[in-house]
Amino acid sequence: MAAACKLAFTVLRTPIGRVSVTACQVGVHEIHLTGTDELNNNISSVSVVEGKGDSNDAMSATVNWLKTYFTDLPKARKLPLPTLHLPDKNPDSFHYKVWMKLLNDVPCGETVSYGKLAEMSGNMKASRAVGGAMRSNPTPLIVPCHRVTKSDGKLGSYMSGKGDVIKRWLLEHEGARLVS
Repeated sequence: MAAACKLAFTVLRTPIGRVSVTACQVGVHEIHLTGTDELNNNISSVSVVEGKGDSNDAMSATVNWLKTYFTDLPKARKLPLPTLHLPDKNPDSFHYKVWMKLLNDVPCGETVSYGKLAEMSGNMKASRAVGGAMRSNPTPLIVPCHRVTKSDGKLGSYMSGKGDVIKRWLLEHEGARLVS
């Protein structure tokens, strides 16, 4: 039986609000975004406000990647994504397959519809299941669920509607073409 992960926790202050990261030495377990109706566009830096950003190698790499993503996107595009460690997720599940397809095949600055992502994941009729996978995504930003849109190109709901301004900000930050 595998040993339990020793988890570290860090909170960052970012242009989209507080971003909480939970990681073990192997990789990131969870990222949590705080929903908001309004962003503070005066924040141009990213800082650790709680926890230690260097408590283990995976946390250090994740904090570095997030800081770079928010402050120097061209450089972040060249960095490797933080390693994920999702021991409680079934790699054979449809949700997991959708997350990995999104992570690996939808680059920064591009979007994909729920239906197209379902098709890319092997089940063209599973667009609603893709929505469920996006809702249960434990690592937003790394697994970029903000890049998934409705079939008409409109944004759709993010974080059950509590993060729609965050989704728009992230897509604009990445240079994605948005439909009004």
